[in-house]
Amino acid sequence: MNAARLLLGIATLAALAVLPGWPHRHLDDPSYLGVIGFAVVAALLLRSKGGMDPGSANRRRVGIVLFALPVVYVANLLRWGGSATELGIQLVGLAAWVWLAWRSRRSDAALWLGMALHALWDAAHYGRVGFIPEWYATACIAVDVGLAGFVLLVLRSSEVAGGVRGAFDRN
Repeated sequence: MNAARLLLGIATLAALAVLPGWPHRHLDDPSYLGVIGFAVVAALLLRSKGGMDPGSANRRRVGIVLFALPVVYVANLLRWGGSATELGIQLVGLAAWVWLAWRSRRSDAALWLGMALHALWDAAHYGRVGFIPEWYATACIAVDVGLAGFVLLVLRSSEVAGGVRGAFDRN
């Protein structure tokens, strides 16, 4: 669990290091609101002693992040503008991550894989669209990889302590 906390702490610091300004000065910008939201969730996860069992507060927190990540993209597009095609792409992404967030309630794989796949989503947007700042994509990649690693390490420590469980579904 200490390795998981260390990884999440480093990822959080890396994400905060690329901020071009203090979030409280930009409360009308969805990217900054996303950073504030993640910082709150990361602080709660870092303080928690619990695992990632179905129904746990930690699992719900990560599920909320899975849901919120694509919402920031859609909100940025609506705030800063973008094409109808790009809106369609973002809505498909929103649907995919909402599904992963829903599945993550019971599926370990959806929980960590959803976070890891979002890093690829961020990388695909980096420098390609005008409505997502490059600093946000960079910070989000750090967050996604760090949170996916955190989840995997916590799940792994639970498996070692309690015996091996199925990776995709736990009933």
